[in-house]
Amino acid sequence: MVSWGVAGTAAEQRTAAKTARQDRSGASTVLAQLNERRECPPETIPRATTNCVRGRTARLRVPGTEPTVAALDCDAQYTLTSASELPEGAYLLSVTVQTADGTRGENPLTAQQGRIHVRFDGPASLRPTKGDTVLSLWDSQELSVGVGESTSIGPAHIQVPETPQGLATGISHMSAAHHTLSPSRSHPGQRGHPPLLTTGEDTTIPTELANTMPETGIELRAPACVESLFVLAPLAYYLGADVTVGDRKRAVLTAAGTDVHYEFGPFPDFQDEVGSMVQRLFYLDCLVRRMNPESDPELLERCSLDPETVRSLSPAGRLERYLSTPTDAVDAAVPEWHLSTHTQPSLERARCLPFLLDKLSLIYLSNGSELERCDLLEKTLSDSYTRGAAEKTAMVEPTGGVGRVQGWLAPGTPIDAFKTTPSAYENRYRYRKKETDRLQLSVVLNDMEMSDERHAVSEIYRAADLPMDVTVSDQLTTGALADVFESENDFVHFIGHCEDDGLCCPDGTLSMSSLSESRTRTFFLNACGSYQQGLDLIEQGSVAGAVTFADVLDSHAAMVGTAFARLLSNGFSIQRALQLARRRIMMSKDYAVVGDGTYALLPGPTDPVVVMVREADSGYNLTCEVMTPQGAGESYDLPVDGEMALNGTATEHTVSAATLVETLESNSLPVIFEGDFHWSEDLAARLDPDF
Repeated sequence: MVSWGVAGTAAEQRTAAKTARQDRSGASTVLAQLNERRECPPETIPRATTNCVRGRTARLRVPGTEPTVAALDCDAQYTLTSASELPEGAYLLSVTVQTADGTRGENPLTAQQGRIHVRFDGPASLRPTKGDTVLSLWDSQELSVGVGESTSIGPAHIQVPETPQGLATGISHMSAAHHTLSPSRSHPGQRGHPPLLTTGEDTTIPTELANTMPETGIELRAPACVESLFVLAPLAYYLGADVTVGDRKRAVLTAAGTDVHYEFGPFPDFQDEVGSMVQRLFYLDCLVRRMNPESDPELLERCSLDPETVRSLSPAGRLERYLSTPTDAVDAAVPEWHLSTHTQPSLERARCLPFLLDKLSLIYLSNGSELERCDLLEKTLSDSYTRGAAEKTAMVEPTGGVGRVQGWLAPGTPIDAFKTTPSAYENRYRYRKKETDRLQLSVVLNDMEMSDERHAVSEIYRAADLPMDVTVSDQLTTGALADVFESENDFVHFIGHCEDDGLCCPDGTLSMSSLSESRTRTFFLNACGSYQQGLDLIEQGSVAGAVTFADVLDSHAAMVGTAFARLLSNGFSIQRALQLARRRIMMSKDYAVVGDGTYALLPGPTDPVVVMVREADSGYNLTCEVMTPQGAGESYDLPVDGEMALNGTATEHTVSAATLVETLESNSLPVIFEGDFHWSEDLAARLDPDF
């Protein structure tokens, strides 16, 4: 806890220890900038605080990280990423500060943090800089400053019994992560990370979390089986529903004070029904929220939805209104969903749910058709699928479900989906905080015949306008290679070969399972049959990486490796980068992702657009596809026509050859032309008749 002294009171006579603690938190720095300071009631600030001080200033520098600003007049909160001008209104600026020292080793939760809150009235401007946020007012005015109690860094932890009812209780508390119950919750900036979930003998809900549980009046009554609860979790999380279980065969959705009584089909057939409802409700929220009021006005009119009226409804009332809209009309307009996870539900895997819900993933049961060798050959259009994971574990093609990016949280080796595990999500959580903004990348070449790839990818990483250090090594021994993976690396790009017992080195093979631990966040094992080694890296501490199932030609490996490097250094997630990079070769099914494929080495691209180009009689047809697994509900700029599109949207455009070349030259983005992968600048030079 941080205690603040007020001028003219005995509280100013602090001990040296208290002063030092204040300095670490940054609270005293804020206090010193206020004139006419005096205590004020804690309820002045609409957040839980231990102290509250009022004073006057025209400019305030607030040290801390993760700044957010809440518009108190409309119950909405936004993450502050760039300078912003605020109109008249009441606002609350909040920043995160470290209030006590802690370690980040085996238990990263031992560090403590708090939030400094500043309540002020606009008009004003906010400018985030490295390590602080500057608040500028038009003239000197009174504002209030408060600090919350110190808490462990990271989301709250919930413990529930290993029963369906216990799991239902845990899911009911996931929506505490929402910053608002308004339609603005469809924007990613309005959804925090859900509480972490563990199982034990008793139910343990932190008091602060229990007090902030949303009361929506919405209830989901589910069959008392773990499988149905997994499938219903995304719907319950998004709606803020209270989940209960009972002796029933069908799930029922109700909302207090309304006529809502929606009975789903029998389990397990209701999976598609639940997924469709999540997409429909989410999209309608996107249409009526303040940030994007002009989206699809024709659909709003057809559904008789007035955005301002809908925004004024309670969550239960809004649900009732949405469920009365024409289903076919809405379903036809919903953008492609960004992410789905096929899972084999269990109480042990329940700890993965907060991470899936954080990305708003739909959840399906892990049904799939097992592939025979002939099926794999047909899918790769090649007869060289001769070794690797295909011979050792069942290859499965996920069936059912929607989602451009798909994950597989179940036994078996999936095709066209990233293979993830509970360890991957827990490792991701461990890496949520970085001590430095600089990235550490290592490129390792252990096959000198592939030196062209080493040179190409090294240049790509070094040319990226990013704070990164790139280390290039050749012919590492088993001991030296182990040191690389056990060192703090953000990404390791291994180029070489792999045997059944490990990655090939001049003095033998190195099994990833033999490492003491992996402190490498992400990786690309561009080596023949590296799938199992990649899985071992995840279990040893990594988050995600690209691997191969079988033997690949050196030339193909180089093409995929260089494309992957460029996409990764431009902010694409591991899975999305590999989806695009492997289009460069015919045997694309030989490459896959292990771990959490939604993870990105860098913040996502400003505009994650992929352009599909086809020749047409009047020029070229362009399909601009906006898709990232990290940005559900976000809108992005398109490279043509000055339009914006919601994540998951594909838009069609017809342009002349000259306009196409100009568009490609003025943007740096991936392009699929005649089925092949290109970077926009390279394709522009190829198509420009004056080149």
